[in-house]
Amino acid sequence: MKKYVALAVVTCLLLTFSFVYSSWTSEKVVEVQTVTLAKEEAESTVSCSGKIEETKRRDIYLDMPVMASNVKVEVGDTVKKGEVLFQVDRSATQAMLTYGSGFAGLGVSEEVLSQVGGSSVPDSDTLSDWVDEVPQEVTAPIDGVVTAINASSGSLTTAGQPVATISDLNQLQVKISIGENQIQEVTLGQTVSITGNAFEGKEYTGKIMKIYPSARQQIQGSGYETVVDALVSIQDPDDHLKPNYNIKAKIKTSDVSEVYTLPYQCIAQDDNGQEYVYVLSAGRARRADVLTGQEFEDSVEIVSGLREGCRVITNPEDVTDGVRATVGEEVSSGV
Repeated sequence: MKKYVALAVVTCLLLTFSFVYSSWTSEKVVEVQTVTLAKEEAESTVSCSGKIEETKRRDIYLDMPVMASNVKVEVGDTVKKGEVLFQVDRSATQAMLTYGSGFAGLGVSEEVLSQVGGSSVPDSDTLSDWVDEVPQEVTAPIDGVVTAINASSGSLTTAGQPVATISDLNQLQVKISIGENQIQEVTLGQTVSITGNAFEGKEYTGKIMKIYPSARQQIQGSGYETVVDALVSIQDPDDHLKPNYNIKAKIKTSDVSEVYTLPYQCIAQDDNGQEYVYVLSAGRARRADVLTGQEFEDSVEIVSGLREGCRVITNPEDVTDGVRATVGEEVSSGV
């Protein structure tokens, strides 16, 4: 009798094992990628963009349109303060200002009025002042390089526009635009790395020297974003840098330290705002709630919730808590 009982027990165990094994082998298995949690050297940065500009630049405006003659410079020429940029044909300019008839007897043409920005004919005293104040020549107000010249011999200059621009290309700075959600991390004196497509392969260092007191709106894609402008001095600029070049800036907001980090794609968030990851444990995906800290360019600091060496799934959208999982690829956790 005992022999039959024992046989029955063994048969039940075999049937149970067969059922469990069948369920196990038929259960869905998800292929995942994982990253091993380890400490990395990291520094917190804020990324933004901007343009190179001159710290010293003078746009030359005239009170009236003038007839230029003997233009002596071209864009790119180096000039000294007081050097003649072009001469003015005073007689031609005076004739242009007084040419024509039918305007209250002053003989001022509509063309000239539009050039000087007038909507009505000036009185005789004003016209006389214009004629008397026609300059003989236009000179450079500072040492520098001619970066714009809007005068040509025998042509009338345009009122309201600079006739020339002189820039000191030995003194350059960068104007950057920082998003409103990151500006609280930025302070005067922070180090900035500067790169750009126009000088690919080179990197310059700068310092935050001014943060503007107010924000502004700028176009971002199909909408607008709120930014705060800042000025960055450039250490050891050279001929590779030119005004109006677009640049990328990375502001160092903290010192290098060793922290646990994970790629952003590892982190999920539930309806209550709790951040969590899935850890691969005994062949299954297991949820682990985490607390995150500093954000880096491609990763985020893990403050608590995980232990060093655990394997974190980098495609959490493909798994659920407790699902069987097999590793298809191990990725790097680099900052």
